[in-house]
Amino acid sequence: MIFKHPDHLQFLIDKISDEDVSSINIITSRNVIPLIEKIEALNIKTINIYPFVNQDLIEPSDMFVVFDDIDLLDSDIGIIKNILSQKIILFSNNKDLDESMRKLGFNKEFFDTKRGLKCFSYNLKTYNNKRTWNNAEGWANPENFNKYRW
Repeated sequence: MIFKHPDHLQFLIDKISDEDVSSINIITSRNVIPLIEKIEALNIKTINIYPFVNQDLIEPSDMFVVFDDIDLLDSDIGIIKNILSQKIILFSNNKDLDESMRKLGFNKEFFDTKRGLKCFSYNLKTYNNKRTWNNAEGWANPENFNKYRW
């Protein structure tokens, strides 16, 4: 559990403070009062806590945090990533999750071997950096760009 380990809790607080977020959605069935008390000073306007992912009930937010007591399907993670938030932090003790997270574009932040806890993150802003070659000048006939439809 993340709240019993100060390093993990501090990691999460640091991530939240590093990002420019005004709203956070948290998916957990645990008591998150220790976390809420720590992030009150960060000027977060809205913090919502849900026990499961339901795109019809959950409002989009700047950041999504999923704790290790919740087992998500790949489709749930896809809903969060594609519809509900562009910044995600996911804690899990599922040892088979690495490949699935990598396929979805997540980075592994840490793995606590002592407790079996992994942390993954996703940030759309840093996921797919703009490439200098992917523009009109890099195409076969840049002089014809926006002149003809072929």
